[in-house]
Amino acid sequence: MNKLPQKLSIYLNNLNKCIGTANLLGLCVALSAIALPLINSESAIAQTSSSVIQLNNILAQAALGDDQITRYAAAVNAIENKRLEIFRTAKNNSNWSDVANLAESQQTKVCDLAQPPEFLQALCNELRSFTEKEIRQRGFTNKEFNQITREQRQNPYLRGLIQAKQMQLRSSK
Repeated sequence: MNKLPQKLSIYLNNLNKCIGTANLLGLCVALSAIALPLINSESAIAQTSSSVIQLNNILAQAALGDDQITRYAAAVNAIENKRLEIFRTAKNNSNWSDVANLAESQQTKVCDLAQPPEFLQALCNELRSFTEKEIRQRGFTNKEFNQITREQRQNPYLRGLIQAKQMQLRSSK
């Protein structure tokens, strides 16, 4: 009689271990059932974000086209070269330091000062006139040119396309 309760005790011990193992396995299965869809949905969100970015990049390129990107890049290069030329000329003026300090204290560009000195007015007018002429010469209105400028600031892919085209244009000279 003594053996039966001992066998029953061993049986119950083994049963408890099996139930414990089954519970642990069940817990793992339950966690997997909960976690896997979350992991997959995060992956889906990441893939969706990536897809949206790729779509925006394709749309940006398609909306502008290579010709417009080339013309925009050429205009930007020409305007930047003129700006640097004007800047070098302005720096040679004896009043330049005062003007630059005033603009900095007002947190504005020197050409945007309320009352720039006469030497600077002429240079800023020359730059504005050149910029407008260059934009028109490249087949853009000011509004179109400014729109592309805003778009490339917001879209790194478009900005990269334009910068690559600028580099290509500079190296072909």
